[in-house]
Amino acid sequence: MNNSITLKEAIDGVLKCQRENGHPESYLIDLERTYGRLLSHAEQLGTECLTDELITQFLADNKSSRSGEYRHERFLAHNRCIRFLESYLETGKVSIKKFHEPVGEAISGGFAEALLLYDQAEEASGLSQASLIKNRRPIRYLLEYMTSLGYQKLSDIKPGDTIKAIGDMLDKHYDPTSLVTAISGMRRFYGMFPEIRQFRLEIPSRMPRKRSIIEVYSEEEQHKIAVLLSSPAISRRDAAICLLSFETGLRSVDICNLRLGDVDWKHSVIHIVQSKTQRPLNLPLRSSYGNAMADYLLEERPHGKEDYFFLSVHAPYVKLNTTWHIVKGAVSAAGVETGGRLTGTRMFRHNAASAMLRKGVPLPAISEELGHKCQDSTMVYLSTDQGTMSSLTLPLPKAGDGE
Repeated sequence: MNNSITLKEAIDGVLKCQRENGHPESYLIDLERTYGRLLSHAEQLGTECLTDELITQFLADNKSSRSGEYRHERFLAHNRCIRFLESYLETGKVSIKKFHEPVGEAISGGFAEALLLYDQAEEASGLSQASLIKNRRPIRYLLEYMTSLGYQKLSDIKPGDTIKAIGDMLDKHYDPTSLVTAISGMRRFYGMFPEIRQFRLEIPSRMPRKRSIIEVYSEEEQHKIAVLLSSPAISRRDAAICLLSFETGLRSVDICNLRLGDVDWKHSVIHIVQSKTQRPLNLPLRSSYGNAMADYLLEERPHGKEDYFFLSVHAPYVKLNTTWHIVKGAVSAAGVETGGRLTGTRMFRHNAASAMLRKGVPLPAISEELGHKCQDSTMVYLSTDQGTMSSLTLPLPKAGDGE
């Protein structure tokens, strides 16, 4: 990095580059506010340049100033700002590509070599980029934790350390249901190296998961959401995304990966290969979300080289990585409570399945529309149909029965 440039000069350079990249003023204001926190930390440390000590202190500032609880959004925002600065100090410009791997703490050289070998093996396996990123992240956190203990290489790891590292991840980065989807990569990592292979037994085969009745929206909440999605209060892109998920239960990743050529307007069908299962799925192009998608294409979608159906609203116009913020924003704008409950396309997916069930659609048909590998996955939605559940409940015996 170019350490002859002061931190303030580098921040000004980043903001200038991002303005030239076409980012809106609201984004730049948020970025400048975050850099204000970095400058405050620099003042505390008495430094005018970006140093390792400053980066470490800034990244550790990841808790809400009000509640004192960990805030993942703040953690990501601080990581992003450091990435921009490092890019500017190295190249004189800011890379606009998405950074999937958080900066995190440094890991020792021995661990870095092991991680490189793991990366090479995983890339050669043919996994999708999304799976590679998902599987790598907990291993990076694992090695950061081991480094924090003063370890330098894999042979330093002792019995019990792996369990403690997983506990640390659950405290700082994951809830159990999120970590369970990436734990397989950690198991492969341990299997690659004789020094730690014996500790694979410390990696749980499954994380504790809460089993409860699946929550869906009430009829009143569904009505509120439907009213908003048909109103001009929401953009055509967001309306199309929400309607597509709300009515079909399509996953967020498949909406983000949807391409222009996947929509067969002539035969009114959407053809995709699901990212999660790699199974083909054909969805009927119903008039509700079909018209919304057409309106977006004709009146709002920006022109660009990308052939993905839904693009970001600000330059550079690229494919979406998630629809969570779009769905959550729409649900909140509809006046539906989102705090403390499942939000996003997963909730829409549960609701779509429940709606089909209430209409009497057979389970095999629901399973096919949701793209499940087997009908057993669809059975969980029976818990959302209170009428059906009630009919399966045995009546309480009356007093005197059985005497």
